[in-house]
Amino acid sequence: MVLFFCLFMILLSGNTFAQTVSGRSAEGYVNITKEPPKPPYLEVVSGSLEFTDADGNRFIDANEQTAIKFQLRNTGAGEGLNITAKITGQSGVTGLTFSQSKSLGNLLPGKTLAVEIPVTAGMNTLDGTASFSIAIDEANGFGTDPVHIEVPTRAFLSPMVKVVDYKVTSQEGTTIQKKKTFEVQVLVQNLGQGVAEDIMVTLPVPENMYCLSENASVTVPRLNPGDSKLIDYSLIANNNYTQPDIRLDFKVTEKYRKYAEGKQVTIAMNQQVTSEKLVVTGMAQQQTEIKVGSLSSAVDKNIPVNTKKYPYRVALIIGNEDYSGSLNAEINVPFARNDAQVFHDYALNTLGVETKNIYFITDATAGEMRRNIDLVAQIVKAMGSSSELIFYYAGHGYPDETTKVPYLVPVDVNATNLTSAIRLSEVYEKFGNAGAQRVTVFLDACFSGGGRNMGLMAARSVKQVPREETVSGNMVVFTASTGEQSSLPYNNEQHGMFTYFLLKKLQETKGMLTYRELENYLKTNISLESLRVNGKNQDPEVIVSSSVYDSWGGWKFTGD
Repeated sequence: MVLFFCLFMILLSGNTFAQTVSGRSAEGYVNITKEPPKPPYLEVVSGSLEFTDADGNRFIDANEQTAIKFQLRNTGAGEGLNITAKITGQSGVTGLTFSQSKSLGNLLPGKTLAVEIPVTAGMNTLDGTASFSIAIDEANGFGTDPVHIEVPTRAFLSPMVKVVDYKVTSQEGTTIQKKKTFEVQVLVQNLGQGVAEDIMVTLPVPENMYCLSENASVTVPRLNPGDSKLIDYSLIANNNYTQPDIRLDFKVTEKYRKYAEGKQVTIAMNQQVTSEKLVVTGMAQQQTEIKVGSLSSAVDKNIPVNTKKYPYRVALIIGNEDYSGSLNAEINVPFARNDAQVFHDYALNTLGVETKNIYFITDATAGEMRRNIDLVAQIVKAMGSSSELIFYYAGHGYPDETTKVPYLVPVDVNATNLTSAIRLSEVYEKFGNAGAQRVTVFLDACFSGGGRNMGLMAARSVKQVPREETVSGNMVVFTASTGEQSSLPYNNEQHGMFTYFLLKKLQETKGMLTYRELENYLKTNISLESLRVNGKNQDPEVIVSSSVYDSWGGWKFTGD
């Protein structure tokens, strides 16, 4: 028995020594092999560690989904087993959520694995820097050293979506009337510093009105800070609409339902409107440099309506802007057409001129200007001594180089040859001899050769000092500038400087002001604002005929 037991033990021990245990992990993985161990070699691929975010600004913004990404490669001889990414946040930034451990499975030799670790920022995330440390664990201890990444965080920036401007136009006529289509353009802009998403602009259509454009609800997916969206509506009121005005209550919402404001627009029935629509392209602005978008100047809207009409008041309105046909586009007069159009609207709505007594032309040729000047002079003369004449001109003026005689320049006349131009003295003479009770002239032009964009100065080497023309009859002339000064633009308001303040005063007073009050207002505001905006002197002037020298200051535009 003893011999048998000894033989058995010898055999048993010899069989055991034929095997070797090559490795044992703490997690219980055991590799038993006749070959030496083949460990993995895991490494984060150099240059692969990156941060990604939805808007690409490389911040972890509050309320944003972001991610940390990298490539993990196994360049060893053996398989990496039970690999886990361990993530540690090493900063005091609050509001960040991420998994502290992510299982990556096994990784064979020679293979690479793309790893993504989501990081979510809450609304309470503040400005700061988030630091992350990422280490790779492997079942047999063949993990990596930690890698580190720092990402700036940014607190929530709220958007603010508003209807910042609107414009009413009509293609079917010049007034808002029942049963006639009219158009409303609204400009929606994000004035906040944060991105606005899921924007909804809704127009509850009033009773007995219809939205022909079928866009009573408009969705705007996204507006970056400063971006704007132009929305066009086509509307019509039926014969059952009895209100004296039309109230359009635009509603605006965005993703959070708290960073948007609507706007109520009131449109008077029978209000005079233009037919020119605008096209606006939004442009993102730098933060803290957001400029409120505008379709037009503030004086182009809310034009006061005077129900009283003056049947013996006649207006001739000319806006010459495009001189490219006779000279070149560089000497065009910026905003002259808009100047004339809006003055036309004030003449009709505020100054009480009847539609049949308004003569309105833009980019007028020499023939057109002469015909209309002669025509209104004859009409005023036929009306008799109760008549009134208003003449408004925006465009180029120019003095003869030798005589210094000032001319109004039609769009088909070259400043180097003034033979066909309109002598200013000729205009004064025809209007002064028409026998009108009052003749009021507004000239948003200079006669020195220095136009709004200084273009005519290129035709002659220096500016000229024009000859002063005397006026006759019961005439008062408001001029935009004095002597050799230029009549300059007000680019932000899309008008000539002179016209903008003329319209602004008519708007503020509803036309109920004296000529003296207008003179004082224009001289004070234009002289100062021209220096601020254009860095040049522009001093308006009033020229008065001797026959009304003692009385003109008390004249009123309306209410007398």
